[in-house]
Amino acid sequence: MSLQNESKIYKIGQAAKLVGLKSYVLRFWEGEFEQLEPIRTPSGQRLYNEEHVKLIARIKELLHDEGLTIEGARKRLDSFDPQSEGENDVAVEQVENDPVENLPLFDIDNNSNRSCKSEILKEIHAELLAVRKLLDY
Repeated sequence: MSLQNESKIYKIGQAAKLVGLKSYVLRFWEGEFEQLEPIRTPSGQRLYNEEHVKLIARIKELLHDEGLTIEGARKRLDSFDPQSEGENDVAVEQVENDPVENLPLFDIDNNSNRSCKSEILKEIHAELLAVRKLLDY
């Protein structure tokens, strides 16, 4: 990704501030999300364009607001397109304005959800093991 034709370029601290995060979080996420690859200056300084900032905001939304694991957020990001971000706002408004009785029900005890629950538990277990390993040092 080059600096040509980019309307706004942000240093790491500026990009982090725009989305309400600390710089070290962005540096960590770079290692976790292959889609997040900032532009590097010859001196190694990280630069972010507006697409990067949209991607960072989406990652934050997935992890902080939706409560997904890093692995779950990675899977969701496979279909994320920062250039089309905002095009789904109408659909979200329609869902938010639908009466509750029109929304589908989720039956936690339904056996069809067993494999989904199993996958979620595996992800949680893997993350807990990783945290435990970090704390052991």
